[in-house]
Amino acid sequence: MNKRSLGALVALNIVLLVALAVVSISPQPANAQVGLRQSEFIMVSGIVRGRQQQAVVYIIDLSTGQMVAIFHDANTGKSSFIAARNMASDTR
Repeated sequence: MNKRSLGALVALNIVLLVALAVVSISPQPANAQVGLRQSEFIMVSGIVRGRQQQAVVYIIDLSTGQMVAIFHDANTGKSSFIAARNMASDTR
């Protein structure tokens, strides 16, 4: 390795280090859902009686009271929608 290529590699490393410092010092905020409402979710898993390797996942949106139940079969690795309920109207 000659002096010229060594100097080029050192310069390249300095440029990459400066670029890394700029990116890590000033991160941009993530705006994946700009303009949409803020929601909080709870996910609860449950077993299905009489069935092995199968489970239900309940997903509840706390801001709207909507609940969705999703059935997951570990044997096939597939999930399927079971039902949805509006828990807010059910509790009235």
